[in-house]
Amino acid sequence: MRGDMLLMKALPFAVLSASLAMVACDSSSDTNESNDNNPAIPVDDPASSDSRNTASYDTLDSRYAIKYNVETVEDLLNCTESRDGNMAVVLSEDAIYQCSAGRWAKVTVVPEKNSSSSITPSGTLSSSSCNETSLISSSSGKTPLTSSSSSESGNETAVSAHCFEPWHGNEMVYQILTGYDNGSETSGYWYSYADDADGGASKIIWPVPATESPDVLDAIIDFCGGVCGTFELAKGSLTYDPYAGVGFNIAGVDENGYPTTVDASAMGGIRVTYTSDITMALELGLGEKMERNIGYDVPFVTLAKSFVATVKEFKWSQFKQAGWGTAKITGEEAAKILASIRFKMQGKDGKQGKFNIMSIDAYNPGDCAAFVPPVYSSSSKNMSSSSSKPSSSSSIVRSSSSGENAVGIKPVDSFETWSGADGMERISTGFFAEKEDGGYWYEYNDSEDGGKSSIIWPEPLGNEYDAKSFLPVIDIYGGVYGTYQLNAGDLPYNPYVGVGFDLAGHDANGNLVLADASSMEGICVGYYSDAPITVEMGFGETKDRELEYDVPLARLPKSTAGTYKEFKWSDFKQAGWGRGEKVSGEQAAKTLGSLKFKIQEKDGSTGNFNIMAVGPYRNGNCSVLSMVPVLP
Repeated sequence: MRGDMLLMKALPFAVLSASLAMVACDSSSDTNESNDNNPAIPVDDPASSDSRNTASYDTLDSRYAIKYNVETVEDLLNCTESRDGNMAVVLSEDAIYQCSAGRWAKVTVVPEKNSSSSITPSGTLSSSSCNETSLISSSSGKTPLTSSSSSESGNETAVSAHCFEPWHGNEMVYQILTGYDNGSETSGYWYSYADDADGGASKIIWPVPATESPDVLDAIIDFCGGVCGTFELAKGSLTYDPYAGVGFNIAGVDENGYPTTVDASAMGGIRVTYTSDITMALELGLGEKMERNIGYDVPFVTLAKSFVATVKEFKWSQFKQAGWGTAKITGEEAAKILASIRFKMQGKDGKQGKFNIMSIDAYNPGDCAAFVPPVYSSSSKNMSSSSSKPSSSSSIVRSSSSGENAVGIKPVDSFETWSGADGMERISTGFFAEKEDGGYWYEYNDSEDGGKSSIIWPEPLGNEYDAKSFLPVIDIYGGVYGTYQLNAGDLPYNPYVGVGFDLAGHDANGNLVLADASSMEGICVGYYSDAPITVEMGFGETKDRELEYDVPLARLPKSTAGTYKEFKWSDFKQAGWGRGEKVSGEQAAKTLGSLKFKIQEKDGSTGNFNIMAVGPYRNGNCSVLSMVPVLP
């Protein structure tokens, strides 16, 4: 594994493991002639060793924005904003890659009807003719290469899946990691809907108040171990039976709020765990325009009412239309232009009952282990311009009183984004107390309360200066990487482990100094983990105990593929169990001592994690995007 890690760390970029959607065509034609709307692509003999040369791709330049020809993927330039949409030929693979949303992805050109040329899945150019019209088309006159919204423009396209991760509500995970996100980070979040747009008065009553707004269901998921509620169906002025439901978007929405459609064929179908007092319809949402075109007769399957947790799985082929619509579409066809998954409860006027959607998974397991996350260039415009530690007196946080948790006298704005890939063990927080021990990583666990949990490090900690230094791990694994082993021992609650760092460190008397971190505005984190992680704001033992350890926190969902998350200080909330004072995230940021990353799960849980980058969320920018996440 160590050798693989060093290789991964050396890569200047990463690519998605899945290609964009393709349509197979009969390549029986042996001519390069074409019509005016779709010029031919001259092709060398694929069997010839000379077929992989730049001349083979020259005529693609104007149509498909091919800008670069490189021998291997390692030679690709960083996928920056200025290169977004550009394409490159990788000669060693006979493949084309496209720069999109900060990452290079291998693509396969989808020929439109009457096209005389295509690129096969291997990336080899060939002549072909297609006698069937592709379901995935564009009105722009160019072959679609990336996903787009299902807006009124009609330019619906689709992309292939690479990693749909199982979602379980009892893991305090609020976003389903579908693997199809369009770059907006809006996919996989639960929402509710009802019949009010057509005159109905149905509604869902949640068991606890939503945390921020009716559309944010985090508190409901925490309370129910899923998405649960009570539906009340009221017909109002409807001419049909009333309904209400919940759902999530597969790829998210575009800048206009329209859901993006994607080719989710690779999922094979879906598996759900649920309870319901009524038979539910599990529907394939296709976006407003397509649904209107088929008379809202979308393919669906039924989930029989069940008062105990029930697991059901369905292939896409099992989804069928009811038959009242104006056009026909199969479940497999719908999966290729999928916008959302919806759970609809529809019945007679006055019908009431409860439901709980407890887990979601793909019918075909995803190959998340094969997914390589994007790597971002350190030359990004979001990169911090300073590489040195602040030295002016205005950046030093000093104690203003004696005793634990003395508060610093001045806020600063010089927290520098830390990336483990740089091989630096210390985070330059911009806050410095007398002992100058802020920004160094440390570990903690539940041993003081009787637990026996631990973190197993892949390399022995310590160096010649500090016996607890994390540098040996960070240097090889590109982050704070370890294996958590949770053992409850004598604990009356779930066991935990964690890592963290102090912002300013300690004064000469060993007291933790608190810093005003308001100007950071929040934090961004690049990570992966086999379990959810809570990011907790710490104020030192005395204050934390006064709050009964109900400190403001934010949650990182588990991600075995690697991702990043950003939080404003206002996103940090207390869980609510403490009987001490109530503290908002913004208030806590003004007297912040530490940031801690805690993994707390059931007894016996084990898995891996890696905190790869931490940075400020300043002026709405997440500087972690300019860092280099590395997967072991």
